[in-house]
Amino acid sequence: MSIDREFSRRDFVKSAVAAGTGILVAGSGAVRANDKDRKRYALVGTGHRGTSMWGVDLAKRYPDKLEFVGLCDKNPKRALAGRALIGVDCPTFTDFDEMLAKTKPEILMVTTVDSTHHQFITKALAKGIKVMTEKPMVTEASQCQAVLDAERAHKNPLVVTFNYRYSPKHEKIKQIISSGEIGEVTSVDFSWYLDTSHGADYFRRWHRLKSGGGSLWVHKATHHFDLINWWLAADPVEVSAYGALNVYGKKGTFRGKNCRNCEFAPTCSFHWDLRKNERLMKLYAECEDVDNYYRDGCVFREDCDIYDTMSAIVKYDSGVSMSYSLNAAMPYEGYQLSFNGTKGRFDIRDFERQPWKVERPTVAYLTKNFSGKRVEIEMPTGNGGHGGGDDRLRDIIFRDLEVPDYWKLPSARAGAMSCLTGIAARTSIEQSRPIKIGELVKFT
Repeated sequence: MSIDREFSRRDFVKSAVAAGTGILVAGSGAVRANDKDRKRYALVGTGHRGTSMWGVDLAKRYPDKLEFVGLCDKNPKRALAGRALIGVDCPTFTDFDEMLAKTKPEILMVTTVDSTHHQFITKALAKGIKVMTEKPMVTEASQCQAVLDAERAHKNPLVVTFNYRYSPKHEKIKQIISSGEIGEVTSVDFSWYLDTSHGADYFRRWHRLKSGGGSLWVHKATHHFDLINWWLAADPVEVSAYGALNVYGKKGTFRGKNCRNCEFAPTCSFHWDLRKNERLMKLYAECEDVDNYYRDGCVFREDCDIYDTMSAIVKYDSGVSMSYSLNAAMPYEGYQLSFNGTKGRFDIRDFERQPWKVERPTVAYLTKNFSGKRVEIEMPTGNGGHGGGDDRLRDIIFRDLEVPDYWKLPSARAGAMSCLTGIAARTSIEQSRPIKIGELVKFT
């Protein structure tokens, strides 16, 4: 079994105080008006994710805790558009080092293109800034090593914002697995489905390139691998994988520059009208003359070098094995998950989006060995993004909430174990062999 090396919220606070910076806390969630409680907060990467969950949402939820002091993006127009959408009055930058020097943030959130995360994380950790990053932490093993080394060298804990851990339904799964209801877990069956709306969208954006998101093995599956690591309290040790591109990219029989200017729009099943989304128009369409980045790019672009159909076998240090699959062109969205144990089986079917009505978004059953007794487990629901996980995570970070040990804030090690599973899967396909996690990085 793995040694738990993640940092609790209190560890994060203690480290922050020692570094002379601090973290955002408030007594029992109460709002204090004292300016000393407002910490200097900066954001690098002012795209949709950054300016929503880590921008306008924070400005609205934590005005007593946060002072926005700087926004940075390589596209100056997007930085300005992001500032307007967040509704704050702070300087914008295209140079990250300049932003750090001039604004002296105490807290930094990294929401840039995945393959660039390590650049900002390592620089900020070295300056004693408390750093949070979107998932995946990194996209390459060398980047992972750099972040782990930086966190260790500067004794400055990174937080990887794995919001799916904090969804009520995922907490329930954690509790049941930990309770021993099905005995010792021996294997896991996990299939995740992305529909032809959400799944296709990855192929419109920079995520279609390994050089941007590391493939969906890393960008998307990092959520799923982290959940399994967390649920099992185990570390992955070896991955064997298969992947193919069956629907998008070069598989298309026609292609255009982007959806707004495509002659095939009337007949393309994947056509998407960006003009109907005012927010995305401001962040992307009105800024694309600077960097030629098209948010509504054609899903059939021939430069796409990732997979839309993936499967893997993952072995863990606890002896558990997992059969995993991810498909990005399905008619519905959600997952099927089963834990096989020495005393029984725990089955979960989660419906995130589908073209038919469901009575319950998540259905779960416990079935015992020998007796065959089957019990339905009532699964809780949550409000807001990621099944209620977004708000819970942010409140744990920015409010003084008492939480169970299993909700310790995920550290660089957690981020590494998740993204390395995806990196190993991608490498396994490229090299046609099983990949051991120990080949990729050194943890000590």
